[in-house]
Amino acid sequence: MSRWGERRPALGSGAGFPGVHTSRQTGRMPPIEPSPPRAGFELPWDSVDITDPVVALTEARARLGDTFVVESGGVTYLFTFGEGGLRAFYAVAERDASKGLADYRMLVRKMPDELFAERRTFAHDLFGAEEVQGYLDNLDWAIDAQIAELADAGSLDVFELSRRVGHRLGIACWLGREAPIDELIPEFEILDGAEAFVRPSRSKSATKDDERAALARVELVVRRLLERTDRESSFLDDIAHRWQDVEDPAPGVAGDVVLLHIATMTNLFAALAWTLAQVLLHPSPASLEQCAFEATRLGQRSIMLREVLRPITFSDGDHEYQVERGVQLATMLPLTNSERLGSGYEPERWRDRALHHDVTVTTFGHGAHRCPAQRFSVSAIVRTVGRLLATFDMTPAFTEVMPLPAQIGGVARSAQPCVVSYRRATAPGVFIGGA
Repeated sequence: MSRWGERRPALGSGAGFPGVHTSRQTGRMPPIEPSPPRAGFELPWDSVDITDPVVALTEARARLGDTFVVESGGVTYLFTFGEGGLRAFYAVAERDASKGLADYRMLVRKMPDELFAERRTFAHDLFGAEEVQGYLDNLDWAIDAQIAELADAGSLDVFELSRRVGHRLGIACWLGREAPIDELIPEFEILDGAEAFVRPSRSKSATKDDERAALARVELVVRRLLERTDRESSFLDDIAHRWQDVEDPAPGVAGDVVLLHIATMTNLFAALAWTLAQVLLHPSPASLEQCAFEATRLGQRSIMLREVLRPITFSDGDHEYQVERGVQLATMLPLTNSERLGSGYEPERWRDRALHHDVTVTTFGHGAHRCPAQRFSVSAIVRTVGRLLATFDMTPAFTEVMPLPAQIGGVARSAQPCVVSYRRATAPGVFIGGA
């Protein structure tokens, strides 16, 4: 479930895209004409006053309508929520309003700038049919390892379990099954770009020193793996091949691995946790695939952003706006997802394939910016939940999953622990969905 799925120009340390000048660089507020109504608050990464951006934006929409402006941190955000505005939001060309650059702006609040420079392997390149089968083989290995790690009975937190499965899977995919998982997981926890939007207020005080140190330790692991002559061939070799023209490939390979892990696992584990939690709370005859889409819809806390690179005309269906470069086009998925389908869990509704193309309902994105890992992500969720439920009898000790209030991006982390008691089934079977 990638936030970094599109190929883009290399980024230099501390720079935006070459030739792009924004309000951050000039200090000048880019205009929008005619001027939409303005909300009187800043976004969480610029102010500690907003403790729940979904509530703040919902209230602003009720007062101001479907299109309004938020001025935050010297940047103008043009929010749009009506169907016409959403169609225009997804349709605008990347060369005119860049989602890639907007994602970079968000992640670089937490991650070292140099991590985004000179990348040669992108998540967008990795999800053809042949590659996905290899990833699913690694997923089966990761699930086997996790099941073997669990006792015959006990309790666990759904989100912590899902996070560990995600780390196992990603490390196996990008570094090989021989990689030292328990050594790497703490480093990837530090190199967690999701913190930029899961706990955005922390971005203001981030020094990135811990992240740079963790990146250096990942580089040491990569170097050891590349030097080994007894390991099995893996995707690590494909990544290294892209760096064969440099004297020391380890730093470049390590950077590619870290960004691949961030891009593919940041939200996958959370969507997996939401699906397992909802299946346990609400047994249903729906397929696990339908459960995955519905749980992901309910878990969405994503702000979608497009940074305007050149003056454009933006129509929300009722009005046309002349938008100058530097403005961020924006929408917030939980507002439209709940308005269209409500906040109840009804996975059977995904039998209607038209929902996947409805711009007012979003799980994995739309158009050119649909997550390139959607097919893999859904397969991974279905496979993992099915195996766990076929192996263990699970009883939830929680009654609902509540999103972390301050989160303003990605699939929600849970505000409270979601603990289940489990016992290994005496006759494990195959879980195929349904109650």
